Order: sequence, then structure tokens, then C-alpha cells
Amino acid sequence: MSFRDDIKNRVLVFDGSMGRMLVENGLGVGTCPEEWNLTQPEIMRRIYKSYMDAGADVIQTNTFQSHGIKLEEYGLKEKHYEINYQAAKLAKEIAGSKCYVAASIGPLGKLLEPFGDLTFEKAYNTFKEQIIAVADGGADIISLETFTDISELRIALLAAKENCSLPVICSVSYEQNGRTLMGTEPGICATILHSMGADLIGTNCSFGPEYMIKIAESYADVGLPFSIKPNAGLPEMIAGKQVFKETPEGFVKFVPDFLKNGARLLGGCCGTTPDYISEVAKIVDASNVNADTTKAGFNKPDVDYITSGARKAAFEDLSSAEVGRIDIKRDDSLKNALKAGDVGAVTDAAMDLLDEDCDIVIIDVDIEGSADNMLLAQVVKEAQTYLKQPFILKSGNVNALDAALRIYKGRGGYITRSAEEASKLLVKYGAVDCGGFLINER
Repeated sequence: MSFRDDIKNRVLVFDGSMGRMLVENGLGVGTCPEEWNLTQPEIMRRIYKSYMDAGADVIQTNTFQSHGIKLEEYGLKEKHYEINYQAAKLAKEIAGSKCYVAASIGPLGKLLEPFGDLTFEKAYNTFKEQIIAVADGGADIISLETFTDISELRIALLAAKENCSLPVICSVSYEQNGRTLMGTEPGICATILHSMGADLIGTNCSFGPEYMIKIAESYADVGLPFSIKPNAGLPEMIAGKQVFKETPEGFVKFVPDFLKNGARLLGGCCGTTPDYISEVAKIVDASNVNADTTKAGFNKPDVDYITSGARKAAFEDLSSAEVGRIDIKRDDSLKNALKAGDVGAVTDAAMDLLDEDCDIVIIDVDIEGSADNMLLAQVVKEAQTYLKQPFILKSGNVNALDAALRIYKGRGGYITRSAEEASKLLVKYGAVDCGGFLINER
């Protein structure tokens, strides 16, 4: 049975912390953890086996930061493929047919433009290299975890979907205010990731299980199943060491609440060990025996949305939405600036909309006779720096829509004369065809 089928028929158990297990096995300060895939294969095998023996149905590879950007800091970039390939291979040797191997892939540790100098293309290619290597090594699942920026996670998901056929888990870390570090709430994260084809949304790290109940409830409100991996409580510094005081028995106190809200994959993050996973497995096993979990929560959510990275608008309410526009048919100065190659003029148009109380923003910059497939993408890239409303992109050029929705940070809408062609091309971005709605022409 495949992971996609298995997760619909029963609740599965994830593993626990890789970092704590590496430290307990002697990993020193300044050593690249992922280098142990090459230099300490027996230790890695023991760690994988310890989680499998504790009852984990899914074990993760030691590849969280073995991407090219991080490995270059350790002088190991030339071993990038080997480190990732070997990690998956070692885990698969232990797992066999007894459990699944998930390739752990974390964020790149750099800020995306315009807040940093990491470009979409650099991020995409970095994730692509790692995904290909772990897939070649025999991973069953791609596990994108501990992301705090939905924009970066969206890029990683695109790289996974376009470069392998493995199921993908997308797991987000939230702050105690219930939003990501970049300000996105769980419901928006879930909508974006699910619409783009994530097999399972999730949350991990940040804090202990009691603080994750609200996140679980938010995912439940959207109507989607999820994975969850809390820390072993909040760490404390004792005698210069990070200590997690939560016991395995205390850690699982909230597992029934997670299950009630639709959790399908449960494990632990920072500070947890096989002892914690063993306790999780006991409760999950009992739940699978005593409750009807078959395909629970795998239906399409009742309400659909278009979103930015921070706000959402119900698809069914678009006909009555208050609309803002960046539209060359209504703004001659913008049209002339874009014809002259001045994309910076979009900043002025976006700033004008900041004071307007609008629910969505429609962007229409099709220049008659122009064959520029990237203009719409450049306008979207500039406008989303300032505007938080969801965007609907209007264009007769399907290739332009493709390029723009690729870099858009949320779940966009589109209006096009080539709706049938666009629907086939743009499904990978989770985009919504808004052409059938009468948009308020204020």
C-alpha cells in the first residue's frame, strides 16, 4: 500500500527529533550534522531503527539542512548529492517494507526578495537539487518542514511536484500568536498548500503540544487532515545546556485532541526521543482499533478561497467584493510607464491602493501587441510587496499568467479568454478561475 492510500485508512505515527539523537550519539559543536550520513553510517542506522522500533510508521532522513547553501558553509557543497542520496539510502535499508522514509527538507535560512537577496530561481533550484538526490536514494515521501514563510514553502512544494512523483508533506512553524513569522495564519497556509497539491499539511516545532491545540483547531476549521510534531515542551538553559523538561507521558496528554481535530500523522520535534514516540504509538494504535478513521477529513473544504500571503477572500463572495485595480486600461500614466519598461511605476499604483478599503485587487497590464510573457509577473512581484489583498490576474496570455502565478505568494485568481487552456496549465498553482463572476466595477 502507498503512503497516500495508507494515510486515508488509518492514523500513522511520525518519528521524533533527529537533532537530539545526534547530540546524544556524540555530535559535537561545529560539525555538520548531515555529514554523518557519510562518516557515521552505523550511528545513523541505529537512530533510524530506534524510531522504527518505537512504533514510527514514518521515519525522517538526516537531511534537514543538507542543501547547497548550507553545505557550502561547511565546505561540503561538492558532496551535496552524495550526502542526500546516502541519507535516504541508509534510512530505506532500515525501513524496508515496515515503514515509510520521509526526506526531511527545511528552509534555506535566507530571506526571499525583496526582504533579502534570495531569488525565486535560486531557491527553486536549491530545493530541486536536494529533492532529486533524496528521491534517487529511495525516499518514499518529501517532508518539507519547519517553514516560517509560506512563500518559501510554496517554492519548495513547486520544486517537489515538478521534479518527483512522491507524496509531499508541508509543515509550517507558527509563533505563539498563531501566525507564521511572516504573519500568515494557519487557514491561509492550509488553503494555499492544499490547492497546490500538498498531500498533507502540517505543523511542527516552535513549542510544546498544549500550544498546538489552536493550530490543530484552525486546520480542522478548514476541513483538512494534517500532520503534527510538537516539541517536548519549551526548552530551558540549565548549566549551559538546552533541556526539555516535558516527560513522554505528559507529551501525549493532548494526542486525543489532535486526533479529534483531524490529525493523521503524529510524532515529535525538538527534544523528543523514541521514548516519546512509543507513547504516541500506544494512543494512535488504540485509536485505529477503536475508532472509525477511514478516510476521515479527506474531503474538499466546504468554502474555497483566493488568498494573498496574509488575507483571504471567499470565492463565493467575489461578485460582491470591493475591488481595487492596477489596470492600464484605466491608468494611462501606468500604461505609458510600463511601455517604457518602468515597472517601478507599479509602486505608485500600489501605494494609491493602500488607502482604499478593497477586498481584492485585479491586475490587468496586457499591452496590445506585446509578446512580453514576464511583464505581468514583474508587476505582481512589485505589487505584492505592498498590498495584502488577494490578487486576481486578468490576461489573454496564458504564458504570462503562468509566470505571474508562479511567483505569487498566495492562491491567486485569474480571468482569461483562454480559460480551458489556462485551467490545465495553472492547476499546479491552485489558481481559481474567476471569469464566471460579475466583479464589482466601481
